[in-house]
Amino acid sequence: MKKPLKLLIVDDESSFATLLSIDLSSGGDFDVTVASSGEAGIEQLRNGAFDIMLLDYHLGTMTGLQVLEWMKEQKLETPVIMLTAAGTEEVAVNAMKLGAYDYARKERLELSHLPVLLNGVYERYLFRQEMKQREQAQLEEEKHKAAIQMFQTTVRTIAHHVNNALAVIMLRSSSYERNVRKSLDPDTANQIIALINDLKSQASVIEAVVRSLVELSNVVYTNYVTDQNIIDIKKELERNLNLMKEQKTETPA
Repeated sequence: MKKPLKLLIVDDESSFATLLSIDLSSGGDFDVTVASSGEAGIEQLRNGAFDIMLLDYHLGTMTGLQVLEWMKEQKLETPVIMLTAAGTEEVAVNAMKLGAYDYARKERLELSHLPVLLNGVYERYLFRQEMKQREQAQLEEEKHKAAIQMFQTTVRTIAHHVNNALAVIMLRSSSYERNVRKSLDPDTANQIIALINDLKSQASVIEAVVRSLVELSNVVYTNYVTDQNIIDIKKELERNLNLMKEQKTETPA
């Protein structure tokens, strides 16, 4: 069974508001609350949520526009239909600017048509909310993609500099090894070469870690892999990191 819409009627003409309330409640489609002034309407809005609202312009000490202004300040998104009178077209325009969904001439209001108007406005409200949620989701997705792209770019930049530095280390190590063999006695040369080889080994581990980081950033960026792919790459990264830690703690012979 369809849940009745919670309707708030704000009108200082009690006989008019009562008539609307009785008629709309009788069909079971609306759960109606009546407020006889702008202040009372605001109090009702403070105390509970409503699906839709019928708001008169003339409310004694307040106007319907002032109620709309208060709702805008409070960021209340309850869809409002403003009730206007003949010659108050400017009021209707201002009401729409303040967030009202629609307006109706009070003297032309038909009880038989009012449920159609209320349901139509509520459907428009739901549609707008859905569109806002989609736009918000799209915005969050774009932010997420931008953050991932920045992460990937950062990793690639770091990898570029690290790999360049490692390439220099490897080339110089090979050069030092040749010079050591030529200029030093075999025992001393072998000790220094062992140190150089240890350095080259650790450089290789660092290169593997950097490669794993780049692969991981590519996986995150493309997002076209399974969770198992990410787990495997993560394990490889952790293995390389652990290997690097182990080699770092070893004392060269």
